[in-house]
Amino acid sequence: MIAAGALLWHLALGAMLLVVWRLTVRLGRAMRDDVGPIALFPVAAFLIWAAGVCLAAAPLWALGDLVGALCDLAGAGLGWYAAWHSWGWLVAELRRGSGKGG
Repeated sequence: MIAAGALLWHLALGAMLLVVWRLTVRLGRAMRDDVGPIALFPVAAFLIWAAGVCLAAAPLWALGDLVGALCDLAGAGLGWYAAWHSWGWLVAELRRGSGKGG
């Protein structure tokens, strides 16, 4: 039961990464901006999905926990890197806008 929950959680997180990827592509086209390494979002989603499968198969596969954890770390790192390079400007905008009172 826990393995199935972990698999569903990983599938949902990977789907969320794909949604963020599509939004980033649309925003980049609208702003006519090079948003950076947006191709890493689908790679990160695939690694997260692979981690979910490995963790779900862990009771039957001895290395499932280790491979799943490594895929989780790699997917999270790539997703964070892509998000920071694509959406990092938002932090500066929010900081600059909060000083103006709105």
